[in-house]
Amino acid sequence: MKLNQFVKKLAQMIFVSAGLLFTVTFSVCPMSCRSSVESLELLSGDFSVPNITKFCATSSNSARLDFSREVELKNTELFLSDEISSLGNVECKYEEKSVLLEFQNETAIGIDYKVEGMAFDSAGNSLTFSVPFKGFNNNPAKVIITELRNSYGTKTIKETKEKVHRSEFVELYVLKGGNLSGLEVISAANGDKTKFILPAVEVNEGDYVTMHMRMIIAEGLDGEGMNNEFGDNLKLSKHEDSCDTARDLWSECTKKPFAASDIVVLRDSNTSEILDAVVFAKSDCAEWKKGISDFASIVSESGIWQGGACLENAICCDNISPTRSLSRQNLKEAVASYKKGQVIANGKDCWIVAKTATPGYGNSNIPYMK
Repeated sequence: MKLNQFVKKLAQMIFVSAGLLFTVTFSVCPMSCRSSVESLELLSGDFSVPNITKFCATSSNSARLDFSREVELKNTELFLSDEISSLGNVECKYEEKSVLLEFQNETAIGIDYKVEGMAFDSAGNSLTFSVPFKGFNNNPAKVIITELRNSYGTKTIKETKEKVHRSEFVELYVLKGGNLSGLEVISAANGDKTKFILPAVEVNEGDYVTMHMRMIIAEGLDGEGMNNEFGDNLKLSKHEDSCDTARDLWSECTKKPFAASDIVVLRDSNTSEILDAVVFAKSDCAEWKKGISDFASIVSESGIWQGGACLENAICCDNISPTRSLSRQNLKEAVASYKKGQVIANGKDCWIVAKTATPGYGNSNIPYMK
């Protein structure tokens, strides 16, 4: 009996304690939450970071940085890209949203540099930046595209039964000697993924330069004979597509550099100016893909391609193969126009599908006939 009474009393105590605890908790929590909301102060203003919209080297010792808004730069220095020691502070001059940078020393053509610093806007928002660039080319060569092959494959030589592997290439002709640094060849279909950035190499008027757009990895080749000719020796490259009287340069890319229907553009990587282009398409191509159509608009606006870079004005490339190429036929006229300071004609009517590809040599004028 006593035990039952004790258990009863204990249960009553627990019930009362739990009720009190619930009451205290329920009354405190709402007041606490309400107090937090009432004391919250919302800050107003612009807290976005200023962005770099464009960088352009303007001389061997100057450059321009464009921002999304007016900024002030601090701790701005010039470095070699792979060094931590500064090459000196950078003097900054301001023109609205642009900052003109003046380096203490001249940069060397084609060498990799970077500018680092901090940008502050009027609201105190800051951006820490590091912008890579190549030393300014103060003697750029003037070149045009004269031949292109967008096909990859093998050919078996009848006499020896030997298989020869061939890849895509772009051939350039030098109208005015100078340095190739700053030039790049880019596919509208692939963009930066397979573009070819030309090295800082000196070339002369009348030279041919062949950019082999894909390193051929087949049957153990692994780059055999595919040597870059950066200096005076033009016989270093030993591949079947090499030429002993022209400069051969090999991309490290092992993927397909062009689409079957594409626009290949030669441009200034520093200013993004379109210098030349080749527009080609399969006969069954109904419309440009989105990435290509964006390039088509830029090429059309540049006036480089006669009639604009639409499909109707594209070279039909149905018959391109590892042994045939798109061959420019108005080189003599192009040279004469350049020397007279006239616009160089380029468009569908200036090209043929040549029966034989001739990278590094004068172009074939014999069209492929199916």
